[in-house]
Amino acid sequence: MTTSEPFDYYIERIEVGSELRIEGWAFHRTHGLCGFGVVIDQGHCPSALHVRRGIDRHDVGLSLGNPLADRSGFVVIAAVPLSTSAVVLRLTAGGEERIIPLMLREGLSLRSWQVACERAPAAVEYRFLTERGLGYAAALPAPLTRARNAVGAGLPATAAPVTIAPVTVAPVTIAPVTIAPVTIIVPVYGGKHFLTPLVHALIETVDPRHRIVFVDDGNPDRSISAFLVALGTALDHVTVVAKPRNEGYLKAVLTGLEVAERLNPDGHVVLLNTDVEVPPGWLERLVRPIEATPSIASTTPFTNAGTICGFPSMPADNEPFLGATAAEIDAGFAALGDLPPVEVPTGVGFCMALNRRALREVGVFDQEAFGRGYGEEVDWCRRAMRRGFTNAVVPNLYVHHRHGGSFSSEEKKAQIQASGDIIRQRYPEFDAEVQDFIRADPLRPIRAAAAVRILGAAASGRPQTVLLFDHAGRGGAAAFRMKEIARLHAQGRTVLLVRPSTEPALAMPEHALDIELLHREATFRFPANDLSDLGALVSALPPAEVVVNSLVGYAASDAVMAFLRTLRREHGVPLRLMHHDYFPICPSLNLIDAEDRFCGVPEPARCRTCAPANRHFRRADGEGVPVEGFDIAEHRRAWQALFDLADRHVTFSRSALAMLRRAFALRDDRLRIIPHLADHVTVTPLPPPAPDRIARVAVVGGINVAKGSGILKAMVRLAETQRLPILFELFGDSDQPIVSPQLHDNGRYEPERLAGLLAARGCHAVFVPSIWPETHCYVLDEVVGLGLPVGVFDIGAPAERLRHWPNGFIVSSITPEAALSALLRVTGHGMTAHSVTGGGTAPPPYGGRTGGA
Repeated sequence: MTTSEPFDYYIERIEVGSELRIEGWAFHRTHGLCGFGVVIDQGHCPSALHVRRGIDRHDVGLSLGNPLADRSGFVVIAAVPLSTSAVVLRLTAGGEERIIPLMLREGLSLRSWQVACERAPAAVEYRFLTERGLGYAAALPAPLTRARNAVGAGLPATAAPVTIAPVTVAPVTIAPVTIAPVTIIVPVYGGKHFLTPLVHALIETVDPRHRIVFVDDGNPDRSISAFLVALGTALDHVTVVAKPRNEGYLKAVLTGLEVAERLNPDGHVVLLNTDVEVPPGWLERLVRPIEATPSIASTTPFTNAGTICGFPSMPADNEPFLGATAAEIDAGFAALGDLPPVEVPTGVGFCMALNRRALREVGVFDQEAFGRGYGEEVDWCRRAMRRGFTNAVVPNLYVHHRHGGSFSSEEKKAQIQASGDIIRQRYPEFDAEVQDFIRADPLRPIRAAAAVRILGAAASGRPQTVLLFDHAGRGGAAAFRMKEIARLHAQGRTVLLVRPSTEPALAMPEHALDIELLHREATFRFPANDLSDLGALVSALPPAEVVVNSLVGYAASDAVMAFLRTLRREHGVPLRLMHHDYFPICPSLNLIDAEDRFCGVPEPARCRTCAPANRHFRRADGEGVPVEGFDIAEHRRAWQALFDLADRHVTFSRSALAMLRRAFALRDDRLRIIPHLADHVTVTPLPPPAPDRIARVAVVGGINVAKGSGILKAMVRLAETQRLPILFELFGDSDQPIVSPQLHDNGRYEPERLAGLLAARGCHAVFVPSIWPETHCYVLDEVVGLGLPVGVFDIGAPAERLRHWPNGFIVSSITPEAALSALLRVTGHGMTAHSVTGGGTAPPPYGGRTGGA
């Protein structure tokens, strides 16, 4: 991993998609972290570049033997033109430079890149399976990716307003749009209960200039035929074609196309199932993109059940969002205005407009291949694409699709299977292009924008919104967040989840946030937004409560706290604070100091000395490095101001509350202590382990410095030196590699399998080596009920709880000697023959408290 040159680096991933993404680590032996640049072809710079450096790479720091390299990870994203043939990565540090030839393109294909760097993977990764996937990604309607634009706020990029007032969305008035006369074809076979609503909707929404052709496909229920005859007799723009026998959906469509050719030879055609609900203005919005762009072969609206055109999610079928009517849902789409149509791999035949020009050039549907129907529209759309046409979704139209008008379920399954085989044979690239479309998901911003408008318009029936702030990482707080969201959803609430952005993107705003609207029916994402976007969403969906699960990782936490204060003071939104860690006390959120020990929450003067040298002291300043001159007193004052406004503080143990009170004044009437319930696992006692001359001690979880990786390593080394009869069984991982015959690494585990794994390895005890005052500890919940002796140091919630378990033992001195002495005594391996130098007072076999050196 190391070389004689001053720059150490490794490129771990190169991905080509709609942009170039480079991941790896780089470090200068003298000057530390590197700067990055990208050069393409003959010295040109990309039109857009985003660099995220300072990413945690503790493994690199260990390998290089330099703690400063712990933050050497980077991600570089560059906008690279499709014509690019060579890419170079440029490293800089302290006035020095290293040019790294990265990759060369060896052919015309966009998938012909070859890696040119030795310290890199052998091959480039491609985000998309096909070149058309790049086009789908480029079709993303960029303005709508920002929430403030999606809700029509029109706010400046620097604004962060919190104007919370109920938003009343006026009924949508569809601007009159004139289109040339078209012909609507409606095959009818069965589906009687769909017919009357559809006819009423068509009479109300279709101007008599347009023709409607109903094809009676040999309905056995002659009352349907009678109704259609009466309809054709009563309305001049309605034509009914009666077929003597049923020949299948596809033949009915072809019959309708023949009639449309006679009635309106120059007009576009719309295919419409009987099992749809159409809103006002649907026809004009559906056909208008074809008139505006003659190269569009077909257009399809959004729908609840239309695979890639689905709403609120795709490609699976959905129930109507919020149980709203088709008109109410469509109003949210119509309010988005005249967005350009978005290219799709195929149209969807439940409601699809066909370009007359494309029909003439491509021909009609292929009955010989597709029989009674299913897949014929895909075949037609793909044939049109091969002639230079495209297929598109109409962004501002929703038509509800209820399923069930023409095929029985068994017939449908058989037809889908047969047609799928034909499509794959004729268009082998089709499945891959559909996968690329789903991966790129250019319709995501449109769905999200429509959802906000629909939720905002559903005044009385709108689910209450809870605004939830959290960090972007994993761990106990994230597990709690998931359960809290599930609880809120069970109450019928919608959650607006805010986290700091961790996924770099081109043109992302400063201090970017990832915002998700989590409804129990669907998730709508606004990635890489900022506080002005959050303000627009809060204005559209006024929150009933604000919950702060964590503010760790926010680059502008002071601005976020100002936002929260405004919500509470000026708008009276209740504020609930969850205390999973000690970030309000210190940005070293586990209270680990520069010497890798629990700091004890000293006076601010000591904190000011610790901060510059403390590698655990992190502020999200874009580099993830310590900040000189940090004012701990000001940090705590800002949090105290927020604490004073909170309606509820929730801690998970008495010890956590006591720790917070070392730095803050907290009112008793606003406090609640609510321990976590480990509902992710069922714990039952294990049978006693078999006797062994060696004590097997389980260490469980992700073990970092705060969780005791340093002391675990010291325990292992001490056991080696003194040849103690003890073997550590690690279930999880450690941030410090420990290679020793006295430690067996079992790898990561699933909580439900943990008991069996401990039994299989014959474990005699469990030790939790955490050296910080944990606020709870899920691992303890997973092991304490197994019946094995379980030990912890005398700090935090684990010690508080173990005092009440007969199989618990507590080590008062946080030293490896004290821990080893306690473990050997508790397991019966240290009663007479073994002692550990510096070890503390031995505990009784089960329970109680050990002394320490």
